[in-house]
Amino acid sequence: MAWKSALNTSALSLILSLQAVGTGSLFTPAEAINSPANSVHRPSTPQLPLNLQTAQPPGQTGNRANSQQPGAAWNNFQPPEQGVPGRREGGGTRGFVCPTPITALIPQSTMGQTISAKPTFFYYLPAAVDKTVQFELADEMDKTVYKKSFRMVTSRGGIVSVSLGSDGNAPALEVGKNYQWYFTIKCSPQSYTDDVLVSGWINRTALAPTVKTQLDRSPDSHAKLSILAQQGLWYEYLATLAQLRLESPSDTSLATKWSEVLRSVELGKIAQAPLVASELTPITKK
Repeated sequence: MAWKSALNTSALSLILSLQAVGTGSLFTPAEAINSPANSVHRPSTPQLPLNLQTAQPPGQTGNRANSQQPGAAWNNFQPPEQGVPGRREGGGTRGFVCPTPITALIPQSTMGQTISAKPTFFYYLPAAVDKTVQFELADEMDKTVYKKSFRMVTSRGGIVSVSLGSDGNAPALEVGKNYQWYFTIKCSPQSYTDDVLVSGWINRTALAPTVKTQLDRSPDSHAKLSILAQQGLWYEYLATLAQLRLESPSDTSLATKWSEVLRSVELGKIAQAPLVASELTPITKK
């Protein structure tokens, strides 16, 4: 369950909802969290054989058949060969302790691309939660870059978001680098073996100047969606579409797009899940 300057969290109750998809989670510096007491119990070696290719930027077309069709490239980006395999679904040993399984909204390869320095991540929770949750970000060698624990409260099951947002202390992803993130629900304070974990990979890429110009000149978010899909920018596409759905909940065309993109990565079973607000309160170590 592989996630620094001091954070002022003394009276902070953070609301991270899909209504404010740009609002960021706060993170603590790595020096403060790399002690054995705070170590994350995640697989230290791959659980499955790796036969993966390094992620390629959207500008390349080697494996981009039908790249003009929205969503055609979602599963073409692959994690690095030396990395730990991602895990889209997570379940604990005690289903009555935590809602299981939780699902990360990521492609089947578990690698998604972004152009954002501080992207937004989406997760499906099958039931309401009031638990300690941990988000960790690691580099390609699985060394923790940032980690944050917080109390998550939701009123019902559904799809929630966690965003690096605009907070100055949140990590800025570097262009051209791969990162692995770990999202964990701490089901039992006594044993980490009861934790529910999902993980995935993210690569930040730079847009070709011509594509950037197209995005800048797009009249609205609806027009941007097609460009984001064609470029295989999973995190931007999902965040943009989620925001549009919240702004226009009665727009059936947006609901259809949401269902289509999830089905394209074999997540159709959660396509009808509602977008749910989550209250996140940072937990500080004493």
